[in-house]
Amino acid sequence: MSATDRHDKAVVFCCDRNYFPLALFMAWQIDHHNPWRGFDILIASRDDLQLPDWAAPLKIGLHRVSDPPDAVMAALKRLPKMARFPGTTTPLDRNMLPRELKDRYRRLLALDCDMYVSGGDCDRLLDIDIGPHPVGAVLDVPFLYEATYHAREYQLAGLGAAPYCNSGLLLIDTAAYVAQDVDQRSFDMLTSHPAAIRYTDQSITNLALWGGFAQLAPAWNWQNSKRLPLLSLTYPVFITHFIGNDKPDRALPRTLDARYNLAYREFFGRHFPELLPKVPAPQSPDPLRLREVFGIAMEHLAARKTALSLLARYPDPYVALI
Repeated sequence: MSATDRHDKAVVFCCDRNYFPLALFMAWQIDHHNPWRGFDILIASRDDLQLPDWAAPLKIGLHRVSDPPDAVMAALKRLPKMARFPGTTTPLDRNMLPRELKDRYRRLLALDCDMYVSGGDCDRLLDIDIGPHPVGAVLDVPFLYEATYHAREYQLAGLGAAPYCNSGLLLIDTAAYVAQDVDQRSFDMLTSHPAAIRYTDQSITNLALWGGFAQLAPAWNWQNSKRLPLLSLTYPVFITHFIGNDKPDRALPRTLDARYNLAYREFFGRHFPELLPKVPAPQSPDPLRLREVFGIAMEHLAARKTALSLLARYPDPYVALI
């Protein structure tokens, strides 16, 4: 561990060497929007990473994650081909972090690296009351479209419908997480319900919790930039999550705000110029065509009632449903 201010809570990113630049971009954003932060920023990895000189003022700590247990590695290899295993065990690192860091931090905010931070007080988020739950998280995006959404993992495991979270943002109470053996229970799902594993860490975490998590406001993990791009005009978004394959550093759908691509290009151009050619060039400012506008309007109209009902449950983004 290095460079941190040694607070009792931390924002943490799990990554390998390839995602290290994106983790640094996220760390820079978090620091920028929380200039008086009372939490550490950590990057956790099993690779040997070295912080660049420009990142020194950010006071980022590096944590070396332990290798997954042999039984977990063996179970991963036996997963059915339908499982969307990304070919790396990095997503499972967040399942191990609470036990590894429980003596250092009482709260962790684990974030994916494919996100964009627009605001929000992460200090207050880290202190939100989540009751007896080991985890606070945001419902997965289908809940904005389907009022009675029944996650596929639950169906495949023979479980009834229950809240299902997107694991791109997890607020973790380390003591509760360890006491309730969430890590081991999650890993057990790899062998007890292999056919139900669709998104590796997200699947096993949800199967282990089966709805037993505190629900955070969608503002903290907004997954609707592509399908419902206009909803954020009236609903404040703190952290945008680029789910799926369309991301500002890879591909640019017409409905993804140009400012995201610009931010990535500016960051990589300054700090990782060798990677800039991989970031898509800016799109033409050609206005959306009538067909595109009509498609967006129809999506919003179809989701309006369900989305409004869901968002109304979270009038205060600093209060969780427990």
